[in-house]
Amino acid sequence: MIRYVAYDSDFVARQFRMVVKEMESVDRVVVIGGGIGGLTVARGLASHGSDVEVIEIGQPGDRLGTGITLLGNALRALDTLGLAEQVIDNGFGWDVVNWRDGAGNLTEERPSPRTFRPDAPAAVGIMRTVLAEILERNALSSGAKIRFGTTVDAIEQDKDGVTVTLSTGETLRADLAVAADGVYSTTRAAVFGSDHVPSYVGTSGWRYTIPRPESLNGFTLYRNGARIIGGLPLSDDIAYLFLLEHSDEHVRMPDDQLVDLLPERFEAFSAPELRQAADEISTDRHISFRPFDILLMPRPWYRGRVVLLGDAAHSLTPNLTSGGGMAIEDAAVLCDEVSKNDDVAAALQAYDERRFARVEAIYSNSLKITQLEKEPNDGSESLRLLIESHGMLAQPF
Repeated sequence: MIRYVAYDSDFVARQFRMVVKEMESVDRVVVIGGGIGGLTVARGLASHGSDVEVIEIGQPGDRLGTGITLLGNALRALDTLGLAEQVIDNGFGWDVVNWRDGAGNLTEERPSPRTFRPDAPAAVGIMRTVLAEILERNALSSGAKIRFGTTVDAIEQDKDGVTVTLSTGETLRADLAVAADGVYSTTRAAVFGSDHVPSYVGTSGWRYTIPRPESLNGFTLYRNGARIIGGLPLSDDIAYLFLLEHSDEHVRMPDDQLVDLLPERFEAFSAPELRQAADEISTDRHISFRPFDILLMPRPWYRGRVVLLGDAAHSLTPNLTSGGGMAIEDAAVLCDEVSKNDDVAAALQAYDERRFARVEAIYSNSLKITQLEKEPNDGSESLRLLIESHGMLAQPF
């Protein structure tokens, strides 16, 4: 358990200036967690002069995962940190949302608006491992340091800063600590209290990487009653399928049994591309199964000099493909607010005010769609919420 010591919040940090090429930075920032949000904020702060150290429990070789979709809002946020073009170049851009029945017949097709730039795709699908490599490479090239295989044992604060004690026995002194260590964040539990825990929503998700069928040119949903399979392109050659499964109990399935359990989930679908995908299920293709555990932290998302970011503050159901995008937005907004305020408390308050209402709306709509998909229906209400949410995401953050 991480130890936390409270302190008097009257303190002053150095001025950040992200909006100009030359800017003053806080001397040190410790980022706890080297996932999407942690590496993005590390890139943003380090590239403008902060001494940033990322503490990551895993190793680079441990990274797995299928894919992630980044909508226009995420691309806009990445662009503020000079990362959008690299992501677009290494993923698959798409501009359409398709609905198909269980046999693969197209029932509805809608264009997805380009909310980043007119000459850029509406969204990009990319392998999670590829995105992680881009973020890590850019964080390092900007001057950030990353300690892999390391955890935080203690966090202590006083009026002048925060001291982080590592599992190696070393201590780091910083002006700001960013908790980006995921939905099961030990930093959040230590600093904000152990009563803030994620809850299971009664739905789990399968993810399965496949060769991309030519017909899978955008976000595609196959529906047969209450059974849904979704597809997302990741490159010219690769896509991934996701399957939703509902259960009252929080189910965990052994990794070594996934390849045997997945094929039966395709039985309700006769679409040729899905039948082919089912026939090719093997241990050579990445398969994952994860219950959806969600959380929305109440305000404020900071205590003293420790601030929550990404899944540590808000873990969403994946129905709006916006979990990673919200973490990237968090990083961009945090960097922006710290750059505009010469007082850390003022910067964190502004970050909190800008983020909460926007995230809460997307969190709520994504959860509503999850609940709707537990029952047989024609999908019209889910479609309405999807369009409404995409409109929200198109607004400035």
